[in-house]
Amino acid sequence: MVDKVGDFMIQFNLFPGGVRRVVTFSYDDGSENDVRLVELFNKYGVKGSFHLNAGKYKDMGDEELDAIEKLYIGHEISCHTVNHGWLTRMPYATATRQVLEDRMILEKIAKYPVRGMSYPSGDYNEKVCEILSACGIEYSRTCKATMGATEIPENPLMWHPTCHHKDALPIAEKFMEDLDSQWRRPLLYIWGHAHELRTEDDWVYMEKLVSTLARSEKIWYATNIEIIDYMNALRMLHISADEKILQNPTGIDLWIELDKKENIKIPAGETVRLA
Repeated sequence: MVDKVGDFMIQFNLFPGGVRRVVTFSYDDGSENDVRLVELFNKYGVKGSFHLNAGKYKDMGDEELDAIEKLYIGHEISCHTVNHGWLTRMPYATATRQVLEDRMILEKIAKYPVRGMSYPSGDYNEKVCEILSACGIEYSRTCKATMGATEIPENPLMWHPTCHHKDALPIAEKFMEDLDSQWRRPLLYIWGHAHELRTEDDWVYMEKLVSTLARSEKIWYATNIEIIDYMNALRMLHISADEKILQNPTGIDLWIELDKKENIKIPAGETVRLA
């Protein structure tokens, strides 16, 4: 007898650990305040992507560069162009050099491939997206706020965040209230500049925001590139025609939802057969 097919439903609603929600932070330019911000993130177990202008680091010695690498361990070093110019106002060759040189300098600091970016001043168009793709950039954040939880973007080179951190606290509180809902969008994406945190009141607010979102077993705390890598791995999942054999060819543990009620883990490099 042939097993019935189509009598159940697989959905990609889950993230590492089988959770439904993702929180990520994204900070531009690089500043002395990044030290305190990273300490705050580490204290509460959240993760950030730090988009840096490599022009600041060209003349630094090895000791200073090593300190930058160590500062961002556990988070992501990401591109922001060498000199923070308006990419749509540059010759294509200049824009390409701004991105590639930024990557090369930052990779010497980070000691891993730098594959993410945010647009300086939020400035981009379709041609700029093509340039980024040709330069090996896999995602880039805009400044267009959605003002609510969002889906993972279909085009990661036009990744619109939820909001700037100054607007984030009420949105974060609402996000936490809705953690158990199956119908809410999964991603809260907060961005800003650490140099905007100028007073102790600013830091008190920032700690309240981060602590509001922290330490939930129902949230995956990820960098921008970790989210991209997980979604790419999900798309590589091999599924049999009857949808009962799931083969994971990647190095990342994957999770699926079955019939809106059962969470299935497909470990890295393994095959799972559904009963």
